[in-house]
Amino acid sequence: MATTATEAGHAAASKRSAKRSRLRERLAGDKPTSAFLPILLVTCAITGLLLIQAAQLYADRSQLAELRASQRPAYKEAQRLQSQLEGVAADTAVLAEQGNANAKLIIEALRSRGINIDPTKR
Repeated sequence: MATTATEAGHAAASKRSAKRSRLRERLAGDKPTSAFLPILLVTCAITGLLLIQAAQLYADRSQLAELRASQRPAYKEAQRLQSQLEGVAADTAVLAEQGNANAKLIIEALRSRGINIDPTKR
């Protein structure tokens, strides 16, 4: 009985050894390995990354366009107020040129802060 167990152990060991040698032969065989699969995987990964980035950029661009459209009325209002302010400042400068003391005070205060008013801008 001891011989059968030993023989069975030897048989199993020889099967494993035979499998390993066949695997080694396959791995170290003369058949050249192909670089197609690794290159394909890298190409697919890069393409996927570029597609994801393109989709994200498109979504960001759409959000920026919506934001710009929503700010357009506020921008128009700011331009209108700026032109009104320039008109008031030009009128104040004209009054200062005509000799109005309060207008001269306002113009001098603005000049001391670095703000020059062009009275022809109307």
